[in-house]
Amino acid sequence: MSTQSDAREIRGDPPRTHSVSTEQASNPVAAVGALTQMIREECEVVDRTRAIPATVVDALRDARVFHLLAPRAVGGAEADPLTFLRVVEEVSYADGSAGWCTMIGGCYAIFGGMLPPEGAREIFGDPATISAGNFRPDKGVAEVMDGGYRVSGRWELASGSSHAGWYIAGAMLVQDGAPVTGLDGRPAMREFFFPASEARVIDTWESTGLRGTASHDYEVLNIVVPEHRTLWFQEPPCERGPLYRMPPVAMFATFIAAVQLGIARHAIDAFVELATTKIPTMSQIVLADRVTAQASLGRAMALVSSARGYLENALQNLWDRVEAGHAPTLGDRGGLWLAAAHAGHTAHAAIDMLYTAAGATAVYATSPLDRCLRDARTALQHVCTQDVHFELAGRLALDRDALASVWGLDFRGEA
Repeated sequence: MSTQSDAREIRGDPPRTHSVSTEQASNPVAAVGALTQMIREECEVVDRTRAIPATVVDALRDARVFHLLAPRAVGGAEADPLTFLRVVEEVSYADGSAGWCTMIGGCYAIFGGMLPPEGAREIFGDPATISAGNFRPDKGVAEVMDGGYRVSGRWELASGSSHAGWYIAGAMLVQDGAPVTGLDGRPAMREFFFPASEARVIDTWESTGLRGTASHDYEVLNIVVPEHRTLWFQEPPCERGPLYRMPPVAMFATFIAAVQLGIARHAIDAFVELATTKIPTMSQIVLADRVTAQASLGRAMALVSSARGYLENALQNLWDRVEAGHAPTLGDRGGLWLAAAHAGHTAHAAIDMLYTAAGATAVYATSPLDRCLRDARTALQHVCTQDVHFELAGRLALDRDALASVWGLDFRGEA
Protein backbone atom coordinates (compact mmCIF):
# COMPACT_ATOMS: atom_id res chain seq x y z
CA MET A 1 0.00 0.00 0.00
CA SER A 2 1.28 3.50 -0.86
CA THR A 3 2.33 5.88 1.92
CA GLN A 4 3.25 9.55 2.12
CA SER A 5 6.90 8.60 2.59
CA ASP A 6 6.78 6.49 -0.58
CA ALA A 7 5.43 9.45 -2.56
CA ARG A 8 8.09 11.75 -1.15
CA GLU A 9 10.86 9.30 -2.02
CA ILE A 10 9.65 8.96 -5.62
CA ARG A 11 9.42 12.75 -5.96
CA GLY A 12 12.83 13.23 -4.37
CA ASP A 13 11.51 15.51 -1.62
CA PRO A 14 13.77 16.37 1.33
CA PRO A 15 12.96 14.62 4.62
CA ARG A 16 10.49 16.43 6.89
CA THR A 17 11.52 17.68 10.34
CA HIS A 18 9.90 20.10 12.77
CA SER A 19 12.72 22.25 14.11
CA VAL A 20 15.69 24.03 12.59
CA SER A 21 19.04 22.45 13.44
CA THR A 22 22.38 24.24 13.33
CA GLU A 23 23.20 22.53 10.04
CA GLN A 24 19.84 23.49 8.53
CA ALA A 25 20.34 27.12 9.54
CA SER A 26 23.02 27.40 6.83
CA ASN A 27 20.73 25.69 4.31
CA PRO A 28 17.65 27.83 3.63
CA VAL A 29 15.74 25.03 1.89
CA ALA A 30 16.23 22.71 4.86
CA ALA A 31 15.45 25.55 7.26
CA VAL A 32 12.03 26.26 5.77
CA GLY A 33 11.39 22.54 5.35
CA ALA A 34 11.78 22.19 9.10
CA LEU A 35 8.93 24.67 9.54
CA THR A 36 6.44 22.74 7.40
CA GLN A 37 4.26 21.34 10.17
CA MET A 38 4.19 24.60 12.13
CA ILE A 39 3.28 26.64 9.04
CA ARG A 40 0.55 24.20 8.04
CA GLU A 41 -1.02 24.19 11.50
CA GLU A 42 -0.81 27.97 11.98
CA CYS A 43 -2.18 28.68 8.49
CA GLU A 44 -5.34 26.65 8.96
CA VAL A 45 -7.06 29.95 9.80
CA VAL A 46 -6.05 31.97 6.74
CA ASP A 47 -9.24 31.39 4.77
CA ARG A 48 -11.03 33.24 7.57
CA THR A 49 -8.42 35.84 8.58
CA ARG A 50 -7.16 36.52 5.02
CA ALA A 51 -3.65 37.11 6.39
CA ILE A 52 -0.60 35.05 7.30
CA PRO A 53 -0.32 34.60 11.09
CA ALA A 54 2.41 36.69 12.72
CA THR A 55 4.00 33.50 14.08
CA VAL A 56 4.58 32.27 10.53
CA VAL A 57 5.87 35.64 9.31
CA ASP A 58 8.29 35.80 12.23
CA ALA A 59 9.53 32.25 11.61
CA LEU A 60 10.13 32.98 7.93
CA ARG A 61 11.83 36.24 8.78
CA ASP A 62 14.07 34.43 11.26
CA ALA A 63 14.96 31.97 8.48
CA ARG A 64 15.96 35.07 6.43
CA VAL A 65 13.91 34.04 3.41
CA PHE A 66 13.04 37.68 2.74
CA HIS A 67 16.74 38.61 2.51
CA LEU A 68 18.00 35.76 0.34
CA LEU A 69 18.12 37.87 -2.83
CA ALA A 70 19.22 41.13 -1.18
CA PRO A 71 22.80 42.26 -1.95
CA ARG A 72 25.62 41.27 0.35
CA ALA A 73 26.49 44.98 0.50
CA VAL A 74 23.39 45.54 2.67
CA GLY A 75 23.62 42.30 4.64
CA GLY A 76 21.67 40.06 2.27
CA ALA A 77 22.63 36.56 1.17
CA GLU A 78 22.73 37.36 -2.57
CA ALA A 79 21.78 33.72 -3.10
CA ASP A 80 21.54 32.09 -6.50
CA PRO A 81 18.01 32.12 -7.99
CA LEU A 82 17.63 28.32 -7.95
CA THR A 83 18.07 28.28 -4.17
CA PHE A 84 15.35 30.88 -3.77
CA LEU A 85 13.06 29.02 -6.18
CA ARG A 86 13.41 25.88 -4.04
CA VAL A 87 12.75 27.84 -0.85
CA VAL A 88 9.54 29.21 -2.35
CA GLU A 89 8.43 25.74 -3.41
CA GLU A 90 9.17 24.37 0.05
CA VAL A 91 7.14 27.01 1.88
CA SER A 92 4.33 26.62 -0.66
CA TYR A 93 4.30 22.89 0.07
CA ALA A 94 3.45 23.82 3.66
CA ASP A 95 0.84 26.40 2.67
CA GLY A 96 0.05 28.16 -0.60
CA SER A 97 -0.60 31.59 0.91
CA ALA A 98 2.58 31.45 3.00
CA GLY A 99 4.52 30.40 -0.09
CA TRP A 100 3.06 33.23 -2.14
CA CYS A 101 3.98 35.81 0.49
CA THR A 102 7.48 34.32 0.71
CA MET A 103 7.77 34.61 -3.05
CA ILE A 104 6.62 38.24 -3.15
CA GLY A 105 8.49 39.55 -0.12
CA GLY A 106 11.59 37.54 -0.94
CA CYS A 107 11.94 38.28 -4.63
CA TYR A 108 11.33 42.01 -4.14
CA ALA A 109 14.63 42.06 -2.26
CA ILE A 110 16.32 41.80 -5.65
CA PHE A 111 15.50 45.48 -6.07
CA GLY A 112 18.19 46.09 -3.48
CA GLY A 113 20.67 45.47 -6.30
CA MET A 114 18.89 47.86 -8.67
CA LEU A 115 18.31 50.80 -6.32
CA PRO A 116 20.99 53.44 -5.72
CA PRO A 117 23.15 52.36 -2.75
CA GLU A 118 21.57 54.89 -0.38
CA GLY A 119 18.10 53.56 -1.11
CA ALA A 120 19.21 49.94 -0.90
CA ARG A 121 20.72 50.55 2.55
CA GLU A 122 17.69 52.46 3.80
CA ILE A 123 15.21 49.75 2.77
CA PHE A 124 17.04 46.44 2.73
CA GLY A 125 19.78 47.22 5.24
CA ASP A 126 17.22 46.34 7.90
CA PRO A 127 17.09 42.50 8.12
CA ALA A 128 13.44 42.75 9.21
CA THR A 129 12.36 44.42 5.95
CA ILE A 130 9.53 42.83 3.97
CA SER A 131 8.20 44.69 0.95
CA ALA A 132 4.98 44.39 -1.02
CA GLY A 133 3.31 46.15 -3.92
CA ASN A 134 2.50 46.25 -7.61
CA PHE A 135 4.78 47.18 -10.49
CA ARG A 136 2.08 48.57 -12.81
CA PRO A 137 3.02 52.15 -13.76
CA ASP A 138 -0.35 52.98 -15.34
CA LYS A 139 -1.98 53.12 -11.91
CA GLY A 140 0.03 56.04 -10.56
CA VAL A 141 1.37 59.49 -11.41
CA ALA A 142 4.72 60.88 -10.27
CA GLU A 143 5.37 64.59 -10.60
CA VAL A 144 9.05 65.38 -11.12
CA MET A 145 10.50 67.72 -8.48
CA ASP A 146 13.96 68.65 -7.23
CA GLY A 147 15.61 65.54 -5.78
CA GLY A 148 12.64 63.26 -6.25
CA TYR A 149 8.97 62.90 -7.09
CA ARG A 150 5.51 63.61 -5.71
CA VAL A 151 3.57 60.37 -6.12
CA SER A 152 -0.16 59.60 -6.10
CA GLY A 153 -2.08 56.51 -7.16
CA ARG A 154 -4.01 53.41 -6.26
CA TRP A 155 -2.78 49.91 -7.01
CA GLU A 156 -4.23 46.42 -6.60
CA LEU A 157 -2.87 43.12 -5.36
CA ALA A 158 -0.41 44.15 -2.65
CA SER A 159 0.29 40.60 -1.52
CA GLY A 160 1.75 40.62 1.98
CA SER A 161 0.15 43.94 2.91
CA SER A 162 -0.63 42.56 6.37
CA HIS A 163 3.05 42.42 7.30
CA ALA A 164 4.96 44.62 4.82
CA GLY A 165 7.09 47.49 6.09
CA TRP A 166 7.72 48.97 2.63
CA TYR A 167 5.69 49.26 -0.57
CA ILE A 168 6.76 49.47 -4.18
CA ALA A 169 4.57 51.04 -6.87
CA GLY A 170 4.96 52.01 -10.51
CA ALA A 171 3.92 55.41 -11.87
CA MET A 172 4.00 57.53 -15.02
CA LEU A 173 6.19 60.64 -14.86
CA VAL A 174 4.74 64.11 -15.38
CA GLN A 175 6.35 67.54 -15.27
CA ASP A 176 4.56 70.89 -15.40
CA GLY A 177 1.32 69.03 -16.00
CA ALA A 178 2.56 67.17 -19.09
CA PRO A 179 3.71 63.54 -19.50
CA VAL A 180 7.48 63.05 -19.60
CA THR A 181 8.74 61.05 -22.58
CA GLY A 182 12.00 59.19 -23.04
CA LEU A 183 14.45 59.38 -25.91
CA ASP A 184 12.38 56.74 -27.71
CA GLY A 185 9.28 58.91 -27.50
CA ARG A 186 7.51 56.59 -25.07
CA PRO A 187 6.08 57.72 -21.73
CA ALA A 188 8.68 57.71 -18.96
CA MET A 189 7.96 55.43 -15.98
CA ARG A 190 9.61 54.52 -12.69
CA GLU A 191 9.17 52.32 -9.64
CA PHE A 192 8.95 53.97 -6.22
CA PHE A 193 9.59 52.66 -2.70
CA PHE A 194 7.86 54.23 0.30
CA PRO A 195 7.25 53.19 3.93
CA ALA A 196 4.05 51.31 4.67
CA SER A 197 3.06 54.12 7.05
CA GLU A 198 2.60 56.43 4.04
CA ALA A 199 0.11 54.11 2.30
CA ARG A 200 -3.56 53.47 2.96
CA VAL A 201 -4.54 49.82 2.61
CA ILE A 202 -8.06 49.23 1.26
CA ASP A 203 -9.65 45.90 2.18
CA THR A 204 -10.53 44.30 -1.17
CA TRP A 205 -9.08 40.77 -0.99
CA GLU A 206 -12.16 38.53 -1.01
CA SER A 207 -10.71 35.83 -3.24
CA THR A 208 -11.39 32.18 -3.96
CA GLY A 209 -7.84 31.02 -3.36
CA LEU A 210 -4.63 32.30 -1.74
CA ARG A 211 -6.91 34.00 0.75
CA GLY A 212 -4.14 34.39 3.32
CA THR A 213 -2.02 36.66 1.12
CA ALA A 214 -3.79 39.90 2.14
CA SER A 215 -3.51 41.06 -1.48
CA HIS A 216 -5.47 44.25 -0.86
CA ASP A 217 -5.47 47.54 -2.76
CA TYR A 218 -3.32 50.40 -1.48
CA GLU A 219 -3.08 54.07 -2.29
CA VAL A 220 -0.99 57.17 -1.64
CA LEU A 221 -1.72 60.84 -2.20
CA ASN A 222 1.00 63.40 -2.87
CA ILE A 223 3.79 61.63 -0.98
CA VAL A 224 7.36 62.68 -1.66
CA VAL A 225 9.73 59.92 -2.75
CA PRO A 226 13.43 60.83 -3.03
CA GLU A 227 15.34 59.83 -6.14
CA HIS A 228 17.43 57.27 -4.28
CA ARG A 229 14.29 55.21 -3.59
CA THR A 230 13.39 54.84 -7.27
CA LEU A 231 14.46 52.59 -10.13
CA TRP A 232 13.52 51.43 -13.60
CA PHE A 233 13.97 48.01 -15.13
CA GLN A 234 15.87 49.16 -18.20
CA GLU A 235 18.55 50.94 -16.19
CA PRO A 236 21.81 49.14 -15.37
CA PRO A 237 21.75 47.65 -11.86
CA CYS A 238 23.87 49.37 -9.23
CA GLU A 239 25.20 46.04 -7.93
CA ARG A 240 27.54 44.14 -10.25
CA GLY A 241 26.81 40.58 -9.12
CA PRO A 242 25.31 38.15 -11.67
CA LEU A 243 22.04 37.97 -9.72
CA TYR A 244 21.28 41.56 -10.68
CA ARG A 245 22.09 40.95 -14.34
CA MET A 246 19.34 38.34 -14.59
CA PRO A 247 16.09 39.58 -16.24
CA PRO A 248 14.07 40.43 -13.11
CA VAL A 249 10.52 40.09 -14.41
CA ALA A 250 11.15 36.88 -16.35
CA MET A 251 12.90 35.42 -13.30
CA PHE A 252 9.97 36.55 -11.15
CA ALA A 253 7.73 34.34 -13.31
CA THR A 254 9.72 31.24 -12.34
CA PHE A 255 9.27 32.03 -8.64
CA ILE A 256 5.50 32.25 -9.14
CA ALA A 257 5.56 28.83 -10.78
CA ALA A 258 7.45 27.46 -7.78
CA VAL A 259 4.44 28.33 -5.62
CA GLN A 260 2.20 26.20 -7.81
CA LEU A 261 4.65 23.29 -7.76
CA GLY A 262 4.77 23.36 -3.96
CA ILE A 263 0.98 23.39 -3.76
CA ALA A 264 0.86 20.42 -6.14
CA ARG A 265 3.24 18.45 -3.90
CA HIS A 266 0.91 19.14 -0.98
CA ALA A 267 -2.02 17.87 -3.05
CA ILE A 268 -0.17 14.64 -3.83
CA ASP A 269 0.43 13.96 -0.15
CA ALA A 270 -3.16 14.87 0.70
CA PHE A 271 -4.46 12.45 -1.91
CA VAL A 272 -2.21 9.64 -0.65
CA GLU A 273 -3.48 10.15 2.90
CA LEU A 274 -7.10 10.21 1.77
CA ALA A 275 -6.80 7.24 -0.59
CA THR A 276 -5.47 4.91 2.10
CA THR A 277 -8.54 5.43 4.32
CA LYS A 278 -11.50 6.33 2.08
CA ILE A 279 -13.87 3.62 0.87
CA PRO A 280 -15.76 5.15 -2.07
CA THR A 281 -19.53 4.86 -2.33
CA MET A 282 -20.65 1.53 -3.80
CA SER A 283 -17.19 0.04 -3.27
CA GLN A 284 -15.75 -2.68 -1.04
CA ILE A 285 -12.16 -1.48 -1.19
CA VAL A 286 -10.28 1.66 -0.22
CA LEU A 287 -9.63 4.25 -2.90
CA ALA A 288 -5.92 3.36 -2.89
CA ASP A 289 -6.73 -0.10 -4.27
CA ARG A 290 -8.56 1.27 -7.29
CA VAL A 291 -6.55 1.14 -10.49
CA THR A 292 -7.95 4.48 -11.66
CA ALA A 293 -6.81 6.18 -8.44
CA GLN A 294 -3.36 4.64 -8.73
CA ALA A 295 -3.05 5.81 -12.33
CA SER A 296 -4.21 9.34 -11.46
CA LEU A 297 -1.64 9.56 -8.68
CA GLY A 298 1.14 8.27 -10.90
CA ARG A 299 0.31 10.72 -13.68
CA ALA A 300 0.10 13.62 -11.23
CA MET A 301 3.49 12.79 -9.75
CA ALA A 302 5.04 12.56 -13.20
CA LEU A 303 3.51 15.88 -14.24
CA VAL A 304 4.81 17.71 -11.20
CA SER A 305 8.29 16.17 -11.31
CA SER A 306 8.76 16.84 -15.03
CA ALA A 307 7.47 20.42 -14.75
CA ARG A 308 9.88 21.09 -11.88
CA GLY A 309 12.78 19.65 -13.85
CA TYR A 310 11.98 21.79 -16.87
CA LEU A 311 11.63 24.93 -14.76
CA GLU A 312 14.80 24.38 -12.77
CA ASN A 313 16.77 23.51 -15.91
CA ALA A 314 15.68 26.72 -17.68
CA LEU A 315 16.58 28.86 -14.69
CA GLN A 316 19.90 27.10 -14.03
CA ASN A 317 20.96 27.30 -17.69
CA LEU A 318 20.42 31.05 -17.83
CA TRP A 319 22.08 31.53 -14.45
CA ASP A 320 25.15 29.67 -15.72
CA ARG A 321 25.29 31.88 -18.83
CA VAL A 322 24.91 35.10 -16.86
CA GLU A 323 27.55 33.99 -14.33
CA ALA A 324 29.87 33.40 -17.29
CA GLY A 325 29.37 37.00 -18.40
CA HIS A 326 26.73 36.63 -21.11
CA ALA A 327 23.84 39.07 -21.32
CA PRO A 328 20.36 37.49 -21.39
CA THR A 329 18.88 37.35 -24.87
CA LEU A 330 15.25 37.68 -25.87
CA GLY A 331 15.25 33.91 -26.33
CA ASP A 332 16.57 33.44 -22.78
CA ARG A 333 13.76 35.56 -21.41
CA GLY A 334 11.21 33.70 -23.49
CA GLY A 335 12.59 30.40 -22.20
CA LEU A 336 11.97 31.43 -18.59
CA TRP A 337 8.46 32.66 -19.36
CA LEU A 338 7.62 29.42 -21.17
CA ALA A 339 9.00 27.17 -18.42
CA ALA A 340 7.11 29.16 -15.80
CA ALA A 341 3.81 29.08 -17.67
CA HIS A 342 4.21 25.37 -18.35
CA ALA A 343 4.96 24.61 -14.69
CA GLY A 344 1.98 26.62 -13.49
CA HIS A 345 -0.48 25.01 -15.89
CA THR A 346 0.95 21.53 -15.35
CA ALA A 347 0.81 21.81 -11.56
CA HIS A 348 -2.80 22.94 -11.73
CA ALA A 349 -3.66 20.03 -14.08
CA ALA A 350 -2.09 17.54 -11.66
CA ILE A 351 -4.07 18.92 -8.72
CA ASP A 352 -7.30 18.90 -10.71
CA MET A 353 -6.66 15.26 -11.64
CA LEU A 354 -6.28 14.28 -7.98
CA TYR A 355 -9.27 16.37 -6.94
CA THR A 356 -11.42 14.52 -9.48
CA ALA A 357 -10.09 11.13 -8.41
CA ALA A 358 -10.83 11.90 -4.75
CA GLY A 359 -14.57 12.14 -5.41
CA ALA A 360 -17.07 14.10 -3.31
CA THR A 361 -14.77 14.16 -0.27
CA ALA A 362 -12.64 16.79 -2.01
CA VAL A 363 -15.42 19.38 -2.42
CA TYR A 364 -15.52 20.44 1.23
CA ALA A 365 -13.72 23.67 2.05
CA THR A 366 -11.97 21.84 4.88
CA SER A 367 -10.38 19.39 2.45
CA PRO A 368 -6.68 19.99 1.71
CA LEU A 369 -7.39 19.12 -1.92
CA ASP A 370 -10.02 21.84 -2.12
CA ARG A 371 -7.60 24.42 -0.69
CA CYS A 372 -4.83 23.25 -3.03
CA LEU A 373 -7.07 23.49 -6.09
CA ARG A 374 -8.33 26.96 -5.15
CA ASP A 375 -4.84 28.25 -4.38
CA ALA A 376 -3.30 26.85 -7.56
CA ARG A 377 -6.13 28.17 -9.72
CA THR A 378 -5.80 31.63 -8.21
CA ALA A 379 -2.02 31.64 -8.72
CA LEU A 380 -2.54 30.63 -12.35
CA GLN A 381 -4.48 33.84 -12.98
CA HIS A 382 -1.30 35.88 -12.51
CA VAL A 383 -0.13 37.52 -15.72
CA CYS A 384 3.23 35.74 -15.43
CA THR A 385 1.75 32.25 -15.94
CA GLN A 386 -1.18 32.92 -18.27
CA ASP A 387 -1.65 31.32 -21.68
CA VAL A 388 -0.18 34.29 -23.54
CA HIS A 389 3.33 33.04 -22.76
CA PHE A 390 2.83 29.90 -24.82
CA GLU A 391 1.94 32.18 -27.73
CA LEU A 392 5.04 34.27 -27.05
CA ALA A 393 7.27 31.18 -27.11
CA GLY A 394 5.71 30.11 -30.40
CA ARG A 395 6.29 33.53 -31.92
CA LEU A 396 9.94 33.38 -30.88
CA ALA A 397 10.33 29.90 -32.38
CA LEU A 398 8.72 31.09 -35.62
CA ASP A 399 11.00 34.13 -35.72
CA ARG A 400 8.07 36.54 -35.47
CA ASP A 401 7.97 39.81 -33.57
CA ALA A 402 7.85 38.82 -29.91
CA LEU A 403 7.23 42.16 -28.29
CA ALA A 404 5.13 41.71 -25.18
CA SER A 405 4.11 43.94 -22.33
CA VAL A 406 3.82 43.10 -18.66
CA TRP A 407 2.68 45.85 -16.29
CA GLY A 408 3.57 48.23 -19.11
CA LEU A 409 7.13 46.87 -19.33
CA ASP A 410 8.73 46.25 -22.70
CA PHE A 411 9.57 42.53 -22.79
CA ARG A 412 12.76 43.29 -24.76
CA GLY A 413 13.92 45.90 -22.33
CA GLU A 414 14.42 44.25 -18.95
CA ALA A 415 17.77 45.21 -17.52
